[in-house]
Amino acid sequence: MRTAREEIEYHNRKFKYSLAGVATAGVFNFDLQPPNEFAFSDRYSQCLIKINHAYLSNRGDTVNHGLDAVFVDGANNIEIMSAGCLLMTDIRSNNTGVISHNVGGAGGGGGVGGFQQVRNGIHAVLHNKEGSAGVAGGAVFSAQLVNGASEVVVGTAAAGAGAQGLNANVHRVSMWEYKDERPIEETGVLCANPFGKKTEIRFFSVDNNEEVLLTSGSNLGVAASNGTSLTLELEILMLPNPRAE
Repeated sequence: MRTAREEIEYHNRKFKYSLAGVATAGVFNFDLQPPNEFAFSDRYSQCLIKINHAYLSNRGDTVNHGLDAVFVDGANNIEIMSAGCLLMTDIRSNNTGVISHNVGGAGGGGGVGGFQQVRNGIHAVLHNKEGSAGVAGGAVFSAQLVNGASEVVVGTAAAGAGAQGLNANVHRVSMWEYKDERPIEETGVLCANPFGKKTEIRFFSVDNNEEVLLTSGSNLGVAASNGTSLTLELEILMLPNPRAE
């Protein structure tokens, strides 16, 4: 049980940041300035950090507005992202990492018999709760072109009713999400003090380690449709340096 003074001290060294923006190249940079003396003190050299939530979409697409979002690599090749999208920060820690299975090698080519890719640092793996197909360019399901649809409706033939019962694509703004509502004392990761530095965020395919961004499935290669949009809440709890006994 903390005293009133200890309670104030605790909350003075606990911070929450909402990091948000649109990045056409899929790379975000945020400048974490120290908000008070607890974040910029030689008495607090380390901290716990966790990502509370992250939401990723292609709402920055000024042509199709994120309604047929797909992930692409630097050469505009579509990435299926079967195992999710890795949100990777450059906040380093040896206490957390992500291991990608069967990666074909750095720079692409995920395949059978590959090796594990290990990345250390604060990260989150995002998934799409709508189950977006996330593909384009002739992908077919039940004889229906998918073309970046967030949902595919398989119709039932109806005699004499024209188009009634035909297959259909449904397009919603697909959102890739991560949530962790547990307290930072339980799930925070030990890191060095991140304040006074720029924090970079990039996205990768967990399938093959390719760096990715979001664009429009029907507008590939058009810069106006590269609208990777991110909202992320970062929580930081500064820890006092250990004292000599």
